[in-house]
Amino acid sequence: MYPFIVTVQGSPGAVFLDPSLLTTRLLAGGWVLLVLGLLAAIRYTPWRILRLSPERVHLVAGGAVACLLLWLLNIRMIDGLVLHLLGVTTLTLVVGWSLALLAGSGALLAFILAADLPWGGYPVAWLFTVALPATTSWLLARALYRPRLRNPFFYILGAGFAGGALVVLVDAALALALFSALGLARWVEGALAFWPLLFLVMFSEGFINGMCISALAVFYPDAVKTFDDRFYLDDA
Repeated sequence: MYPFIVTVQGSPGAVFLDPSLLTTRLLAGGWVLLVLGLLAAIRYTPWRILRLSPERVHLVAGGAVACLLLWLLNIRMIDGLVLHLLGVTTLTLVVGWSLALLAGSGALLAFILAADLPWGGYPVAWLFTVALPATTSWLLARALYRPRLRNPFFYILGAGFAGGALVVLVDAALALALFSALGLARWVEGALAFWPLLFLVMFSEGFINGMCISALAVFYPDAVKTFDDRFYLDDA
């Protein structure tokens, strides 16, 4: 299965597993990871900067709403298979890892309420829809912050386009591993049967995030937390 595939009958978007399919140990582990992740996000969030810069708060709130709307836009391929984009890469590059986790968590709460889904599946949904995409995007952006890559082209193409595509690949691989561990052989076989869709969504995710980051880095560079215009644009 892919990270943007819904596995709850009738669910309209996001990565969501029916809690009845998960073991008690897995559910408990999911809640522990969720709590630890949110505590880390709260710990590393620059609250003082947010208090002094209301426009950053607007970016966080707007990013959460944008992700929610993006998750609600989906295409149902077959019964139980729904595809949609994530957009968390752009959110992470704009507001940073910690705020992306908090904003994405809030958006996912709103999504569950809107879709009337069981709360027991929230930790796994949070892991694949928010935590993994945000962490993957952040680590890639940090890896590209090197003197040899001191060019906005590397940032836009690498962190934006490639980052969005990499998020899909990582999510897909770990989701497939989870389904295998749960003994959901039918889902694994179905996912492998539709593997060409993975590349289609990788391109779409990379394109959407890349275009958003391109526009923001060019017209509003100060709004993108991970884009240092002095580093990428000033002469060495």
